[in-house]
Amino acid sequence: MATQIVTIPAEAIPDLRRMLAVGLASIAELERLEKIVGLVVEAGRTVDAELRPMHPTGCDEVAGFATALMWLDMTKPAEA
Repeated sequence: MATQIVTIPAEAIPDLRRMLAVGLASIAELERLEKIVGLVVEAGRTVDAELRPMHPTGCDEVAGFATALMWLDMTKPAEA
């Protein structure tokens, strides 16, 4: 990661944290649906392709969400 420092307004931190949490929750919901579809298929039933959840991310992106949340925990007040 670069060593440049940026300033984020303190009032933005809760919104950033909330949106990152929404992203993580969305990924978890996709994973849950994928598991259900897998169980249905294992039971010998078919699931139309358009009914299968589309998972646009992978484990690298999930790790990126977690890293972003951790960076927010490392913020400190800017010096004047």
